[in-house]
Amino acid sequence: MRFSGTITLQHDTPFAPYRAREYGQALKWLTDSGFDGAEVCISSYEDVDVRKVRKDLDERGLGCSTISTGQSRLLEGISLLHTGGELKKAQERMKQHIDAAVILGSKVTLGLLRGLGEPGKEEEQKQTLARNLEPVITYAQDRRVTIILEAINRYETSLFNSADDAMSFVEKELANAGCMGILWDIFHANIEDARFDEAIERMGRRLCHVHVADSNRMFPGYGHIDFERIVEKLGNAGFQEYMSFECMNLPTVESVRREAGLFVRKMRGVAQG
Repeated sequence: MRFSGTITLQHDTPFAPYRAREYGQALKWLTDSGFDGAEVCISSYEDVDVRKVRKDLDERGLGCSTISTGQSRLLEGISLLHTGGELKKAQERMKQHIDAAVILGSKVTLGLLRGLGEPGKEEEQKQTLARNLEPVITYAQDRRVTIILEAINRYETSLFNSADDAMSFVEKELANAGCMGILWDIFHANIEDARFDEAIERMGRRLCHVHVADSNRMFPGYGHIDFERIVEKLGNAGFQEYMSFECMNLPTVESVRREAGLFVRKMRGVAQG
C-alpha cells in the first residue's frame, strides 16, 4: 500500500495544502512527510510541461498516483455528457490526460469530468456516457493506461454514487473494459456505502485508488471514520495501490501540512501489520 498527497499545477484547489504557485514547497512537503507519490491536479495542458513534472518527481523519489481531472469541468464547463464541440473537447482532454499518464506512470481519474447527470435521467445518461467514452477507452487501452471512475455522493451528482453503482456501470455499460478501475473516496462512501467491507469486496480487483478524507471532509481524525479498520480491510483484500489525501484544508491548512506525515506513518504501520 502506498500513500500520495494532492498537489496542483495551475489553479488552486481546496484539496491541496499548497497553492499552484507554491509547487516547489508542495513537492518538499510530500518528501518530508514520507509520501510515496503525488496526486497531480491538471486542468489543461497549455502551460504544463509533463516531462518536467516527471523529472521533478523522480528527483525526489516520488511516483504519481493519478491525474486529477475535475478542474476542467468546473472551470470550462465541459463534460462527457455534453454534445457537439464541448463533448469533443472533453474527449480530447481525456486523451491528453492519458498521454500525460503514460509519461507520469499514473492513472487518470474520471470524476466530475464525466458530467453531473440529471435526476430521473440516470439510465439514459449512463448509456450516453458509455457511448461517449468509447473512443477514450480505446485510446487508454492502446496505451495501457487505467481510467479510474470515482463514485461521488448523491448531493454532488446523480450518477454513480456508490461502489456498487460504479461497478455496475463498468460491468454492464462498459462491457468490463480492461482499462477501467474504481476510485473509492471514503468521504463519499461514508454517505453512500452502508458497509465498507462489502463495498471493498464488491470492487475487488477493480479498486485501484482510494481517497482519504474524514466524514466531514476534514483531515483524518477530525470526524468519526475509523481509518485503521479501513486500512486493515484493504490490506486483507490485497489492496496494494495508493491511498491519497483529498480532504479539505480543515481544520487549518497548517494542521494538514503538519499532521500528514504522522498519519502516513501510522497507516503504513497498520498496513504492514
